[in-house]
Amino acid sequence: MEASDLRLPASDLYYRGVKALDTTSYDKLALFYDLLMQGIDYEAWVSYVEELIGHFQGSTQSVADLACGTGNSTIPWSKRGYSTIGIDLSAEMLEIARRKSAVQGYAIEFQQGDLRSFELADQVDLAVCFQDGFNYILDSKDLAAAFQSVFNNLHQEGFFIFDLNYLPRLMPEKDEIYTAEEEEYALTWRTRYMEKEQLWEIKITGKIIGDGEDEHFSETHREKIYESEDVWLLLTELGFTVLGTYQAFTFSPPHEGTPRVVYVAQKSIPEK
Repeated sequence: MEASDLRLPASDLYYRGVKALDTTSYDKLALFYDLLMQGIDYEAWVSYVEELIGHFQGSTQSVADLACGTGNSTIPWSKRGYSTIGIDLSAEMLEIARRKSAVQGYAIEFQQGDLRSFELADQVDLAVCFQDGFNYILDSKDLAAAFQSVFNNLHQEGFFIFDLNYLPRLMPEKDEIYTAEEEEYALTWRTRYMEKEQLWEIKITGKIIGDGEDEHFSETHREKIYESEDVWLLLTELGFTVLGTYQAFTFSPPHEGTPRVVYVAQKSIPEK
């Protein structure tokens, strides 16, 4: 289990570009999301994706970062000279992302949109989605719709690189409880894996500590665990060529105990 997965329930704990069932408000978590995710090395993710594209002799100039949150996963692309756009459904997250990129001097477009139906003004060379974004889509038909949206917004031969979380399969069957306390907030989250439904449920309670009265909130998040062969089938049926699946940050194939699998697909060239 990765250190970040011990610190958080292996999810970004926010509205990942598509409505999850039984979820309340996500605007409170946006206020301190960066504190929660400060252990994630986003530059390393970008470097890894560049290595993957180089491995398949591809090239990219434009990138769409899906479920981009507060822009931490988006800004490194702009730093390296890519034309970059971030997509997320949370207006609160996007407002933070816009302020952050402006302060750092990067001209990044951030667009509010649902992963199942987003439309870009111009097609891009690469679409990425990391940290469980697609696990938050709880229905295979909705997942297919999201993959179709990605396909529609990619150039021919464009790359689609994303990860899926398989960590719940490695966790104990009993409920797990985690806590995090800082000066600005306190969080408790309880996780459980429902094997029959292949759903991972995360119930979060917390408070934002203010100068006056503390503000309390609660949320329920769910992630769907998809079988690799089903993901492959969806991608190929939509016209993608699946180039490979890997253990995150490696070129090694996944095995039964792999907690996070990275998929590399390419928009196929239409047959003449």
